[in-house]
Amino acid sequence: MISRERGLDPVTASVLEHGLFSVADEMAAVIVRTAYSPLVRDLLDFTVALCNPRGEMVVQGVGMAIHLGALPTAVESMLRRFEGNLQPGDALILNDPYEGGMHLPNVVILTPIFVREELVAHAVVMAHHTDVGGHVPGSVPVNSREVFAEGLRIPPLLLEREGRRDQTLLALIERNVRLPRDFFGDLEAQLTACRLGEKRLKALAGRYGVNILAVTMEDLLDRSERMARAEIAAIPDGAYTFEDWLDNDGQSGPPQRLCVTVRIEGDELTADFTGTSPQVPTAINSPLAYSRSAFYLAMRSIMSPEVPNTAGFFRPLHMVAPEGTLIRPSFPAAVGAMGVVGYRLADCIFGALAQAAPHLVRAASEGGTTRYTVGARVGGRPSILSEALVGAWGGHPRMDGVDGVANVAANMANSPVELVESTYPILVEEYGYEPDSEGAGRFRGGLGVRRRIRILSPDGALLQVRSGRANRPPWGLHGGMEGTVCQNVLNAGGPNEERMRGNETLMVPCGTTYLHVTPGAGGYGSPSERDPGRVAQDVRDGKVSSRRAREVYRVAVSEDGVVDAAETARLRAI
Repeated sequence: MISRERGLDPVTASVLEHGLFSVADEMAAVIVRTAYSPLVRDLLDFTVALCNPRGEMVVQGVGMAIHLGALPTAVESMLRRFEGNLQPGDALILNDPYEGGMHLPNVVILTPIFVREELVAHAVVMAHHTDVGGHVPGSVPVNSREVFAEGLRIPPLLLEREGRRDQTLLALIERNVRLPRDFFGDLEAQLTACRLGEKRLKALAGRYGVNILAVTMEDLLDRSERMARAEIAAIPDGAYTFEDWLDNDGQSGPPQRLCVTVRIEGDELTADFTGTSPQVPTAINSPLAYSRSAFYLAMRSIMSPEVPNTAGFFRPLHMVAPEGTLIRPSFPAAVGAMGVVGYRLADCIFGALAQAAPHLVRAASEGGTTRYTVGARVGGRPSILSEALVGAWGGHPRMDGVDGVANVAANMANSPVELVESTYPILVEEYGYEPDSEGAGRFRGGLGVRRRIRILSPDGALLQVRSGRANRPPWGLHGGMEGTVCQNVLNAGGPNEERMRGNETLMVPCGTTYLHVTPGAGGYGSPSERDPGRVAQDVRDGKVSSRRAREVYRVAVSEDGVVDAAETARLRAI
């Protein structure tokens, strides 16, 4: 329960607290209802939040989980630039990764909220726009060498002053993006959500008073901090080191190392990434805001769901990120494909924590949501499909990994087949699970997902793929087996079949097929300890073959999923 230290009635405080979260969730609902592009509207690549006057995040609404720690960095940059110079009706915009942003398509909008000329809060929305210019459609290049090639960089700027939009800025944006209608449609959704947040927060302030609202925000931050500290204090003190490797430097270079030492001292936790590989001359580098967010997300996911998503949660968490490395590149390093590093950074945190608190951590998930982009021209107009292919979660100490779901660091969905085929020059030929791809274990990892598309644009298309774990499969825990690696294949099964790298950009002719298979996630515990009934159910569901059941799980199962108990006992006694 919220404390009485500031003299606030706990019932009123609880009502106000839930009111704040409701405002944030309503903002998110507005984005879904009003956004123009499928990337925001259907794939849900956005985040909303309310911040106090200092810019500390008080509540985060439903949205992309891995944006958890990125919004505060962007807000800090924006408020620093306009300190003491904000007025009612203003709106700020930012996307520069070297000014607190992430990669360039992630555009942040902030509107200050005033009540009778007193600044009481800020409404903030980050959304992934389909295109912000640059040398490839979709603005998430995997092969750029500098951020200059990735699109239009917007430092903290006034988009609106007292409700009047900067038409010069809008004209500049319009000339530099491939799909202005999509961009401005999504921008309008962001502004609408912020204005709704302003309206709802003013209503709360009008009913309960500005002072009560401010006290509630402070109590919420403090309570979140106390709960986070209690969760950390329950983990044994010590230093826990883990390393993982990227397949390459984002192109054809050598593997890259991510290394973390998690130090726990009482109720404080530090993640030290000393030993991580230097930044690379490709686009997989992760800007500090994204790296910090991946760290926060990993920590948040092992804590109780009752811990509020506020800046108070961040207070006992500390990060050492050496300058000039993959997780904190120096300007002007390219960062468009930052997800390759960000998702793996979270895996490293999980790997370290598994040594300290094995009951809290699942095996490695699929390695991050795969992004592929198909850029073409149809009827003389640009067409850009920016698709997210979700995968699977690793096995958990108490349950199987989930099949066909976004990475734990995300909250996304695949585009519906009907939407893709009706909107883009694309035919989806195959979509389903990849049998026998799970990391076997007492609690198995989730299965990989297959999706095959055919390019129908008469002049061909530019195909760009960003994926991870093409060479290094998701790891298992405590006797659990590795999952499987991802696959990227052009014209699979045909005479001109071609295996692609995990990250690649190339032109393909009309009729080309592209097959992607996401990695299967790692398993938890020995496969021979798995309940034979669960194995049989997987066989009946077509997820595991009877041969794999026998050879890996040591369970004798018929093709129709019936367990031979005597033979199973014999197999497991060997």
